[in-house]
Amino acid sequence: MAQQSASGSPPATGDKFFSAPHFRQPDAAQALQWLRRYPFGVLITTGASGVRATSLPFVVEKDDPTDIRLLGHIALRNSHAADLPSVSEVLIVANGPSAYISPRWYAGPANVPTWNYVGLQLRGRIELLPAETDRRHVLERTVDEFERRAATPWRLSDAPEDLVARLLGGIVAFRIGPCRLECVEKLGQNKPGADAEGTMAGLREEGDEMGHAVARMMQQIFASPG
Repeated sequence: MAQQSASGSPPATGDKFFSAPHFRQPDAAQALQWLRRYPFGVLITTGASGVRATSLPFVVEKDDPTDIRLLGHIALRNSHAADLPSVSEVLIVANGPSAYISPRWYAGPANVPTWNYVGLQLRGRIELLPAETDRRHVLERTVDEFERRAATPWRLSDAPEDLVARLLGGIVAFRIGPCRLECVEKLGQNKPGADAEGTMAGLREEGDEMGHAVARMMQQIFASPG
């Protein structure tokens, strides 16, 4: 995908997320929408105690495609938190819907099973935010992001202040960025026509909720002109 070139952006060191070129999503703004829809990912670091991974939600703080920045927090009692001060670059892996694709669904016999999926990887520097005002800001942004669809959103200020104080004392907040984003949308783009129709029909008939979601995404691709 296209490399970021704005001042302060990570250096272009070549793609690190393997995929065939026709499955790449080169539009960083569009790719970032997947993280908004599926914000629960894995923070991966390599530090003094080796490779660490923690699953947690991420909030998009800044979605300029040339300057992507994320917010997050981790429990202080999580041993991963002790490694963060010595870590420079971090990796975030986040996945959207995925589904097994059976060769039974293709028109021709010369096919094998595969997997359709949406996957993102983001790499960037991590900045710890130790000030209480910053930790509160991260919690408020997180709550506001995931309450925004509610008719009457819950706010952090709705909780008793002593409870919020205890919560603030038990987290490590951070910002990650600028991030280099790579996105793969492997949705059968190389199998148009009867193969695509058969795959979507198979997912609708045999798939679970994730399979149905993949079928809907494929329908959008193959229904689009060009």
